Amino acid sequence: MAQVPVETTDLVVLDAAARLGSFSAAAAELQLSAPSVSNRLAAVERRLGVQLFERGARGSVLTTAGAQLAEYARRCLRLLDEAVAEVGAERSQRLVLAAPASLGSSVFPPVLAVLAGRPVAVHCRVAHSDEVLQRLRDGSAHAGFLLSRPPGDDLRSVRIGRSGIVAVCRPDHPLAARSRLRFGDLADSPVLVYRWGVGAESLAAAFEHPERPADRPVHTIGLPGTALHLAEDDDYVAVVPHFAAARAIERGTVRRLPLSLGEWKVEVRFAHPAASASRPGVAELLDNVGGLREALALD
Repeated sequence: MAQVPVETTDLVVLDAAARLGSFSAAAAELQLSAPSVSNRLAAVERRLGVQLFERGARGSVLTTAGAQLAEYARRCLRLLDEAVAEVGAERSQRLVLAAPASLGSSVFPPVLAVLAGRPVAVHCRVAHSDEVLQRLRDGSAHAGFLLSRPPGDDLRSVRIGRSGIVAVCRPDHPLAARSRLRFGDLADSPVLVYRWGVGAESLAAAFEHPERPADRPVHTIGLPGTALHLAEDDDYVAVVPHFAAARAIERGTVRRLPLSLGEWKVEVRFAHPAASASRPGVAELLDNVGGLREALALD
């Protein structure tokens, strides 16, 4: 049998060294000696004929080739973990779902409600949008949710719906009692805009009124939940998708402001590889797109 140039243990060591930026730190995490880590990675470099790390007094930095291999190592190890868990599942079918953090807290509860009472063990993974797509393509996730981006021709997807953008503040905020607002009316309030993509920058720019004081800047953030917490606890006006704010509005911890933001919307999509279409859990979610749309208050 031909020698395999990279073994699973090599990938584990490479992943640790890449994450921690130090052979000694990787050795401590893996309970190995530092020379063992160094020798193993040097052997991988010899077998592959490329340099993976630039070694220096302050640690080890990945080369371009090292960064490429480290990314594949993470994906291979993730897929191996899922494979081991899959074959070890006896009483229920595993379903791995991935979603961006900005969407996961809103979409996972209705997903679990749809699949309640079924022999499907749901494993919810939070990842960056690009990583969600990677997981779908490498098989370490069976399906996933995306915001405002088509997944590409290699994946199937259905549009769940679109969410309008809303501005909210705490109920006792000076603006909460207003019956009508324009962007200039918020010039004295700190504003926090959810950054979902290119459209978010134009929305943030719309709040940059000439009369806005320098100590009242417009901020952007990738997590709508954090924006909501600041709106609930401070003077911030949070500008987030309606699906993210719906429960807080219903509970009365924030109030929706009468500001026209109709031209800004985000789209929510459910994506999966073709091979997952008939998988228990995926099939049910595809059949319940309307229920997910209603639960998320999407258009």
